[in-house]
Amino acid sequence: MTNWQPDISTFPGPRYLAIADALSDDIRQQRMAPGTRLPTHRELAFRLGVTVGTVTRAYAEAERRGLIGGEVGRGTFVRPDVRRRPEMPAEREVEIEEGGFVDLSINFPTPRANDALLSNALQRIASRPGIDSLLDYHHHVGMPRHRAAGAQWLGEQRYPVPAERVIVTAGGQHAMTAALGAITEPGDVVVTECVTYPGLRRLADFLRIRLHGVQMDSDGVDVEAFEAACINLRPKAFYCVVNMHNPTGIVVSAERRRALAAVARKHGVKIVEDDVYGFLLGTRSIEPLSAHAPELGHYFTSVSKSMAPGLRVGYLAIPEGALEMFAQVVRSTTWMAAPLTAEIAADWVEDGTGMDLAEAHRIEAIARQRMARRILSDVEICGDESSYHIWLKLQEPWTADGFALQARLKGVGVSPATIFSLTRSAPNGVRLCLCAPDDRRILENALQRIADILRTRPGGSYGIV
Repeated sequence: MTNWQPDISTFPGPRYLAIADALSDDIRQQRMAPGTRLPTHRELAFRLGVTVGTVTRAYAEAERRGLIGGEVGRGTFVRPDVRRRPEMPAEREVEIEEGGFVDLSINFPTPRANDALLSNALQRIASRPGIDSLLDYHHHVGMPRHRAAGAQWLGEQRYPVPAERVIVTAGGQHAMTAALGAITEPGDVVVTECVTYPGLRRLADFLRIRLHGVQMDSDGVDVEAFEAACINLRPKAFYCVVNMHNPTGIVVSAERRRALAAVARKHGVKIVEDDVYGFLLGTRSIEPLSAHAPELGHYFTSVSKSMAPGLRVGYLAIPEGALEMFAQVVRSTTWMAAPLTAEIAADWVEDGTGMDLAEAHRIEAIARQRMARRILSDVEICGDESSYHIWLKLQEPWTADGFALQARLKGVGVSPATIFSLTRSAPNGVRLCLCAPDDRRILENALQRIADILRTRPGGSYGIV
């Protein structure tokens, strides 16, 4: 393993980009040979005095540029063919009048859980008797205290359920895996929004289930189209995001939720409801879709967007009497969620820190939404006023892919509709994640570049081939 320790002080901007830029520079200057094994995320974080998350983002950016690759069980290496491969435009090699590359393509929450919060939580845990039990094997569905904290957190999200119906998972993606893994078999059909979270598509490939996108309008999934799909396709489940829909940012009305639940109940279609953004509703008392058909509802959220992504703790509420089936899926996928991080999450749920963090995220999201709507006032924007992201509806001659490429050439990463679409005719739009930049000034600069692009016409040299 290399003793590589870059001097990131010479590279301005976010530290994760500075690390990626330093790696790129060292490879070009032949200070890093092809095949070199990089330090682990934790080791490099310690050397540079940054968080592990910063190094994780840096390595992800370097991999996107084609500089490095990971091998399961062995580590991360400089690509053997790196000198022969054309590098993706380096973030700071793009000509930008002010600032570096700004990635608005990933829905990171703004950083809020600081060192003091984590230190205090760990000190409290360390002072308790029998903490070594947090390093033992436990039941697959989670320790009783952690399940009770999960039930309390779900109650805060307007879905009160007893702890006996709550499973602790290793994050939201794992909760979705557990839900769909328990209720589907290979070949089953799962219906969802016609544009949907890309992680569902990857999971569907893994589980060998078929996805069908249902037509949407300004209030989410069209009820008649949903019923037609239920009649014609006989789906096993309906996956949906009704709060701050990803990618459009729609919050589905209470009336539409009741109507969709009625159709699901009529046809016996199980509901898998992804509510990782529900905390952003604040005091709005809109019940989850699952509340209208609890015998069919599989409702989950996580603490990744509301507290801290690195905790990797999620909570899945299942119908009564179905625990053992789901416990076996958790056993098969990860055995159990990590008790230590679940203990931190439980502490923060119980003492109110979790809600404080969630409210801070919501306030920051509202401020950034207002900034976006002010700067991009000439274009149609979809999305709730407290959502982490917005959906830009593009007008011809712009196409989503063409706009995304032009934005990247101007130093801004956005996500085109093709990433989310399950149909051949994807809507003409792009998603912008407003909370990804650490600083509002960085976001403002990126949005100004987006506004400048929208005032121009696409050039012929930016076509997709």
